[in-house]
Amino acid sequence: MRVVLDSNVWIDILVFDDPATRPIRAALEARALEALIDERCLRELTRVLDYPQFVRMAVDKPAALGTVARLSTLVTATLDENERPLPKCRDRDDQKFLELAHASGAGWLVSKDRAVLKLARRVARDFAFRIAEPKPFVIELEAHIAPLAVIG
Repeated sequence: MRVVLDSNVWIDILVFDDPATRPIRAALEARALEALIDERCLRELTRVLDYPQFVRMAVDKPAALGTVARLSTLVTATLDENERPLPKCRDRDDQKFLELAHASGAGWLVSKDRAVLKLARRVARDFAFRIAEPKPFVIELEAHIAPLAVIG
C-alpha cells in the first residue's frame, strides 16, 4: 500500500510519537506500507522542523530527516497535463500533497489539515486515491494488512 503523509502527520510520527500514528510508523518500519515523498514535500517538512517550538524542544532535525529518508521513498512524480485537474485546496501550500498522491499513484493521502480533508469526498469520487486523518486511515491499513498476515 502506497501513501503520502503530510507534514503534520510526519511531525506526529517523528516528534510527538502520537498514538494515532504509531501503527503507521510500525507499518512503515515493517515495510507493509510505503510512504512516498517528493522534493517539495521534503522541503516543507525540513522547514517545519525549524519552527521555534521544535527548536525549543531540541528536536534532532538530522535524525528526524534521517528517519524520513529511511521510512519513505523519494519520488519524482509529474501530473499529466491531459488529465482531469485536481480540485484546488484552499490552502495552496497543501496542493503539493494532493498532486504527489495523484501523480505517484498513492492510494492514500493522510492529513490532519482541514482544507485537505474537505476534499476527501470529491477526490475519492473523481480520482484514484483517498484522503483521511490518521485514525480512519489506520483502520483501513489494519484491514488491509490483517489478510496479508494470514497469507504470509
